[in-house]
Amino acid sequence: MVEFIIGPSGSGKTTKMFGRIKEKCSAADKLCIVVPEQYSQDFDKKLYFYLGAENFNELFSLSFTGLARQLFQIYGDPDRKGEFADEMAKMILVYQAVSSALSRPESLASFRRQSMQSGFAEEITTLIRDMKRAGISPEELVQRSQLLDRRLMDKTNDVAVIFLEYQRLMEEYGFKDELDNIREAANVANLNRYFCGKTVFLDEFESFTADQYEMLKVMLSSADNVIMTLRTDDVNAGEYTLFETVNDTYRKLSGICRELGKECSITQCGEYYRFKTPDLEYVSSRALRNLRNEPENSPKAENIHIFEARDMYSEAEYVCAAVKHLLFEDNSLRYRDIAIISNDIASYSDVLKAAFKRYDIPYFLSLEKSVDHTAVMVYFLTLLDILCSRKFRSEQIFRLVKSGLIDVSLTEASLLENYCYKWDVDGDMWTEPFTAQDNELELLENIRCRVIEPVIKLRKRIKRDKTADKICMHLYDHLVECGAEKNTARLMGELIDQDKDYEAAELKRLWGCLIDILDCINDTLGEREISFSEINRIIRSMIGRIKYSVPPQTLDAVTAASARMARLDAPKIVFVMGANDGDFPNQISLHGLFSEADKSKLAEHGIELSTPLSELIASERLVVYKAISAASHKLFITYPLSDLAGQAKYPAPLIDRIIGMFGDSSIRKKDEDIPVEFYAVTLHSAFYHYMQERNVNDTSVASIKSLLMSDSEYRRRLSYVFSRGDRSQNYKIDRNIMEKLQDFEPLKLSSTGLEEYNLCHFKYFCDKCLRLRLNEKVSLDARIAGELTHECFYGILGSRTKRDFINMLYDEVRDEINRCAEKYKNETLAGDFGKDAKFELIFNKLTERMSDVFLYTQQSLMASEFVPHDFELDLRESHSVVLSFGDKKKLSFGGIVDRADVCNINGEDYLRIIDYKSSRKEITAETLACGINMQMLLYLFASTDKGGLYEGYEPAGVLYSPVRISDVHLEPHKVSSRNNGAVKSSLKTSGLVLGDIDILEAMETDVGGEFIPVKLDKNGVPDRNSSCVSSEGMTLLRNYTYSKLVSMAESLLEGNAEAEPLVIDGKVPCTYCEYANICDNSELENKRIPDAEQVMKAEEILGKKFSGKEE
Repeated sequence: MVEFIIGPSGSGKTTKMFGRIKEKCSAADKLCIVVPEQYSQDFDKKLYFYLGAENFNELFSLSFTGLARQLFQIYGDPDRKGEFADEMAKMILVYQAVSSALSRPESLASFRRQSMQSGFAEEITTLIRDMKRAGISPEELVQRSQLLDRRLMDKTNDVAVIFLEYQRLMEEYGFKDELDNIREAANVANLNRYFCGKTVFLDEFESFTADQYEMLKVMLSSADNVIMTLRTDDVNAGEYTLFETVNDTYRKLSGICRELGKECSITQCGEYYRFKTPDLEYVSSRALRNLRNEPENSPKAENIHIFEARDMYSEAEYVCAAVKHLLFEDNSLRYRDIAIISNDIASYSDVLKAAFKRYDIPYFLSLEKSVDHTAVMVYFLTLLDILCSRKFRSEQIFRLVKSGLIDVSLTEASLLENYCYKWDVDGDMWTEPFTAQDNELELLENIRCRVIEPVIKLRKRIKRDKTADKICMHLYDHLVECGAEKNTARLMGELIDQDKDYEAAELKRLWGCLIDILDCINDTLGEREISFSEINRIIRSMIGRIKYSVPPQTLDAVTAASARMARLDAPKIVFVMGANDGDFPNQISLHGLFSEADKSKLAEHGIELSTPLSELIASERLVVYKAISAASHKLFITYPLSDLAGQAKYPAPLIDRIIGMFGDSSIRKKDEDIPVEFYAVTLHSAFYHYMQERNVNDTSVASIKSLLMSDSEYRRRLSYVFSRGDRSQNYKIDRNIMEKLQDFEPLKLSSTGLEEYNLCHFKYFCDKCLRLRLNEKVSLDARIAGELTHECFYGILGSRTKRDFINMLYDEVRDEINRCAEKYKNETLAGDFGKDAKFELIFNKLTERMSDVFLYTQQSLMASEFVPHDFELDLRESHSVVLSFGDKKKLSFGGIVDRADVCNINGEDYLRIIDYKSSRKEITAETLACGINMQMLLYLFASTDKGGLYEGYEPAGVLYSPVRISDVHLEPHKVSSRNNGAVKSSLKTSGLVLGDIDILEAMETDVGGEFIPVKLDKNGVPDRNSSCVSSEGMTLLRNYTYSKLVSMAESLLEGNAEAEPLVIDGKVPCTYCEYANICDNSELENKRIPDAEQVMKAEEILGKKFSGKEE
């Protein structure tokens, strides 16, 4: 007798089956219970509570796979010998089968090119699995393909060739395939009449595979009774109805019964037991059926809620807040009574985790994850990448080092990364000793050797020994030698010490999986020769199949799971998330070696390679039906209007269908309909939403603020936010703290520090006090160009007298520049270490352009009586500017003077300072008023003051000499002469000099403004655009600059570190600032401009020009 217990979800089908089981408990040995493997635990739990411990202990449920194993244990497996091939061994054999087929020129006519791409072996594995379950042999595949068109026949023959080779390899290695178990077990059961006298129960099945049908035939033919539940309310319904998949299963089974002459009966379960309210029953019975909306006859939708969210984050917030409200309102409700399901739970996983934490909700996220990101697999996969690459790649090396599995500490890894970033280490540079100078060079070289040398040794071993067992042995030996095995054990110990036993166990399992992969390849392929690239593909495929999931951490937890795979235990409340068009139900996406059209043609010739498209669509509709029918008390359906990438999404048709069924649009709520206090169910969630709504003038927002202020921790957080929100952040640093961060005994200031502080106090504080700096990278930037220029001037001009330098020929100058540049490159830039062709090109271009700079310098010295006297003059340790400030504190200002020129005029010695700059600098009233561009003036006064290196000399002025020639546009026709006008224009000096006529003529013979920033007018006095000052003005300027220096030191001591950049001449110092992201002033709401009073004072000083007499 065959009985079908049918009915929709919640109609008591399983309970009725439990009643039948209970009736026959006295003959437990005559019962056989079969359920899908994924449902066995929940089925057993329900059966236990229904039967009681005594009756339940006499029974056990099995899946089809478990039933096959039991049959083999009882009767043996006479037709097959050997061990079962696990998934790893099968993957290896598939790769071997593909490789073997590729070696034969006549094979793989259609898939030859595709077979060498990643993923092909996985597709073949899936096809072989489907064909085995469908009972299709490779010989049968070839035979049936002869009737197909040429293209499809070639594709089918290619698959058959690989399938046949796979079968041969299975026999050669003595493996059995578990995919054959059910079919073989059916033969064993039939032969031994296992089901005779038994009653077989089958529950939770919607469809069966071909091999399962073979077992079912044996059950139906020999069992006394077969009782099966089917989720359908009408087995005779037509096509394209809700339960089409299940009805098709019924038709197949009833057809088998007719063939066997077995009597069938149908027991209808028409009453709904699951649903506690009529509106839930109404939705389940009508939502997915082709029935007209009858809102006038519908119950009131009190327990059905639809929420339209702006995005997935807002959706998760609503769901979690609703969960907390439900628990507050019903004391009998537990977290375990609530389920959250979605067709795309993977996309929601991170969003939900964060929301669960905010709302303090214990949860179990039923989601399988890839192991690719775990430390063990990151290390090993990166090692494979390195071994397969022709050259070492820094990105791969650092991924290996940072995995934590080799004997390199985090500090050492950081040092190595900084060094490699600075010198652009990559490729073959890893195989040579590090030579670029560094304070930790010896340690860095030691780290390089510890990381690279074992890999180089492994490469040589693999290249020498090409058999599978030797390659696996070398890989394992490397894991031991580099400390990966030891460090994995160390990490496990650390996790256990942190009470993270599960994570430790998972790490141990992953390490075991990795060793199992190597063992499997070793045992399966043995001494067979194989390329390392093929080993790499096999290992990657095997690792890709390893999944893990985090088990429940508490018994009382909300379950979040995939709608398709969810195993729900009678939830009272169900939240369906992601009910969007194309997602609920899922839009079917087909991929594989055969298109859907190909599969249809193959099916017409009896080759069923996979589930037909129509059946897949019906199956997806059934998933939706089960999702909306799972709740017994309340159903929430939510959907976002955009995904995580911001792309627009739309509600599924089901949403409008449900609203239309009840004729009540109020069951759909939107973000704007939910008051903010709805989310204030925990302090964390209240704070989260208050931060988003704090600018809204609303009593609800005020109430949340009052709630948060009653808690000390959140009161502290809010106070911090309020202090930052109005841009009134106090940048005042306590003096005691400032004196700990900055040494004031004495305060040593550099030229860059002075300018940096005056441009932006906060930048100086971050750079000089906190020492927050970006990693240095050696590239041809303005700093390197400046240093190169200084090196060349010092090497050429510093070793010669003025006359010798002036008499140098162009070629001599060029050769000397090249010599000095090469010396600088070798000594400072580590020679060719880390340099590419682009670097060489720019470096050579830079040295070429420097020849024009030197020619211009020659011309300027020819026209001047001043003589270069010293170069790279260091005023930092001695002869610096020393001034008193604050409470008996001292400041010392010093730096390096590029060039000091001297001249005796009318019995007086004069000093002028030359500074080489890559960009033009100007001394104006605005710059002086703001303390900008004062460095050279301070050097000048420090050198000529009492105790200075040039004590007794009079300050003649400072000149900024540009050393970078602007790009000159090409003429439309060939020009053989040099563009001297453009060169001179680019190199024209700026600065400030003494306005005495004798001094000006000593600097430039005719004072024509070509080499100094002064030009005489027709009256023989400096014109209005000249940058000169009288001796009185120079004295005033000295006092003014010193006062600016003292003012800066006192401001720093007081702890002024405001993020208020100085805007002068429209230039903003924030453009290239490294600290723009942390100053809280990125919008430049706070800024400084030159003080008008100080500008007037500076203008008064600069206005004292010399014109034959003091003005």
